[in-house]
Amino acid sequence: MSRFSRTALAALIGACLASPVLAADAPARSGALPDGVDLTLDVVGNVASNPSGGVEQGTEGSYWVMAQSRFDLDALFGVRNTDVDAQWAWFAGRNLAREKIGNSISAQQTWRPVAGGRLTRLTVRHRFQNGLSITAGRAPVNSYFNTSALNCVFMSNAICLTPYGAITDLGITAFPNSSWAGILRYDVDDRWYVQGGAFDYNNELNKAGKNGLDFSVGEGTGTLTAYEAGYQTSVANDRLPRTYRVGMYRNSDGGKSSYFDANGGSAALTGRPTAMQEGARTGWYAMADQTVWRGQGKRSLAVFARAYVNTGNEAPVDQFAAVGFVKTGTFVGRDQDTLAMFVSNTHFSDEQIAFLRDRRARNGGSGAPNADEIIAELSYGWAVHKGIRLMPNLQYVINPDPIYAPTRTTDIPDALIVGLRVDVHLAQLFGW
Repeated sequence: MSRFSRTALAALIGACLASPVLAADAPARSGALPDGVDLTLDVVGNVASNPSGGVEQGTEGSYWVMAQSRFDLDALFGVRNTDVDAQWAWFAGRNLAREKIGNSISAQQTWRPVAGGRLTRLTVRHRFQNGLSITAGRAPVNSYFNTSALNCVFMSNAICLTPYGAITDLGITAFPNSSWAGILRYDVDDRWYVQGGAFDYNNELNKAGKNGLDFSVGEGTGTLTAYEAGYQTSVANDRLPRTYRVGMYRNSDGGKSSYFDANGGSAALTGRPTAMQEGARTGWYAMADQTVWRGQGKRSLAVFARAYVNTGNEAPVDQFAAVGFVKTGTFVGRDQDTLAMFVSNTHFSDEQIAFLRDRRARNGGSGAPNADEIIAELSYGWAVHKGIRLMPNLQYVINPDPIYAPTRTTDIPDALIVGLRVDVHLAQLFGW
């Protein structure tokens, strides 16, 4: 284990075990903040190890610190139905999937390619009396579209924060990256809604040194639009709450081919960069969360399903699907704990597999990797204290893709991953 992994893990676990009191993991306010100000301050750490499988065995750790403030301008200044949302995050660590296994789907939801601090959101929202609301400012697509609280009862990036596929294929801005955005939402009633958003697509903003503070306008290479219709209920209006969403993304930037270079040859064999594509990138998604049982308090059982399909320009992923369950309330006296599991399948495109086949041949190998990468996770969320949760988990990767193992000449062995996620919600812990 690296020095970072040992130090970060010890610090996070030490903070969690320092208090022996067990309590519900729920929001709390002590009056320390003025009315109209809500503060979130989270530290989330992931440690993952692959005792078997992958290119080699090892352990890696990553973590983020996230601070978010919401300001109700009505309570603060009398500006009715208007709020400001500001969010900042800081990231560090290494990626087990990339460094040890060789595949592209991270087992750690806290890992990001660019480390350091970043302004992730700065928006103003105004709600009209007729159910219409407008949000404008700097925002990531995945904070508003194709989201569910159930996604991050897990540690794998196959499903947390956004189900896999759309980020890789369409380049949707995802936490912590953001761009100029405008979002229009109409709540038909307390169940049905529709929304649409337009986001500047400028991949340069995601690079190191930008820190989310480049507010330039008109320098992007396209416009990313998202549309969604949904039906959602809660315990306030439904015995068995449910959420159903269907939506689509479109990026006017056509992206890069997964296989061809600019001369029409195999980029893996020629060594040239893959070619830019004309046209647009488009993808559709659907998701469903359904509570199938409710007991006393928060005890419940929910099942869920996720699906994504690429329908525009060729992209690395053709399809993604996942199913799973979340059981809230496990053993006697453990009403806040969760037991959860999902299984997903990522189907890579013919061009992506052909690229990996040719790259393998160029290095002296033969054959092609399997086009279907299957990932499963079983996790237990232990509510140690109000604001503190430990999540040991087991993940298993069948047919790991070799995208980050460029010299690999044979298939990567299936990988078993033992993980630990630690969530510390400081605002809840200290009653802010």
